[in-house]
Amino acid sequence: SNAAPPAGASLRKPKSWAGQLRVVQIVRETPTVLTFRLADPAADRLPFDFLPGQFLQVEVESEDGKAARRSYTIASSPTQRAYVELTVKREEQGVVSRHLHDKVSAGDLLKVSGPFGAFTFTGTDAQSIVLIAGGVGITPMMSVLRYLADTAWDGDIFFFYGARSTEEFVFRDEIERLERRFANLHVIAAMQRSPGTVWMGPEGPITREMILAAVPEIASRRIHMCGPPAMMGAMRTILAELGVPEAQVHTEAFGPASLPADASDLEVKPAPSPAQRPPPGSEVAPSTVTFSVSGVSAALPAEETVLEAAEGAGVEIPYACRVGQCGVCVVKLLEGEVTMAVETGLAPSDKEQGYVLACQAKGTGTPLVVEA
Repeated sequence: SNAAPPAGASLRKPKSWAGQLRVVQIVRETPTVLTFRLADPAADRLPFDFLPGQFLQVEVESEDGKAARRSYTIASSPTQRAYVELTVKREEQGVVSRHLHDKVSAGDLLKVSGPFGAFTFTGTDAQSIVLIAGGVGITPMMSVLRYLADTAWDGDIFFFYGARSTEEFVFRDEIERLERRFANLHVIAAMQRSPGTVWMGPEGPITREMILAAVPEIASRRIHMCGPPAMMGAMRTILAELGVPEAQVHTEAFGPASLPADASDLEVKPAPSPAQRPPPGSEVAPSTVTFSVSGVSAALPAEETVLEAAEGAGVEIPYACRVGQCGVCVVKLLEGEVTMAVETGLAPSDKEQGYVLACQAKGTGTPLVVEA
């Protein structure tokens, strides 16, 4: 057949990278949200590829001199090879977002690793897509939307966005311009009108009636959601009532969807000191783990995770939550077998290909070889 491959067909799961990117531009989107455009300081294209919906981890030095890491979803499209954009809301309790907003200027270098995450959509997985976003949870949806627009994807795109007020409507001008240009893009936004702004759309949260009116045959559609926990919970209930199978609802497991209510818990969990780690158990014999990229081997006591062994051996594996939720510490297991108490952050397709979560993986008595 002479038919062109569908949009996104050439995109494979990218390898992750770590290094420094230069902040080439900072744009104020709303009173509380900035976009940081990052580029390779030594080349005219990015040193990594990514899929729409993936995130990067940013590391900064906090006020007390310790490293603080935080993951931010990429808002730009993978079709833009020269730069990547992170759109970040300033959280009063967020060490990293405060640092980015208050201390970082154009020209500065940022320590970055990634891309990570399986909350992606390239147009090959479904004939249409429903994107539901709240607040700064719009970032993965913008990457998807920009990519589908750049590749002139012809499926229907239903884009729901809820914000507190028109003042906080991130990317409003661009979304309105895309909607005028693409007949297959249907935007439904709901928010309170800020003084001095024009708003003809519905006020208040996204409702069941709005979804029913805008999306024909909703039960057959693929749905991606990202937003504050209360909004996500309400949407899940509405979609279940509308007969949408759970398997068709994809949610961002790392971004705003999973953030704890207590903002002080937002930052990366610190590595436990050796004294805090549990003593080796007697059930499984101690073994070894070899890190193939670093060329380092280390002892792996029965109760120690691959991530803890890596830290003890000076091998850097990116991480964030340390409880198996975020998926940042995914590594490939080349030899041996492991057990994992929690696998929430691991995509089933990745598990089939031999990937494990370093923060959860423990040995079973045989030597392990890990790609790190």
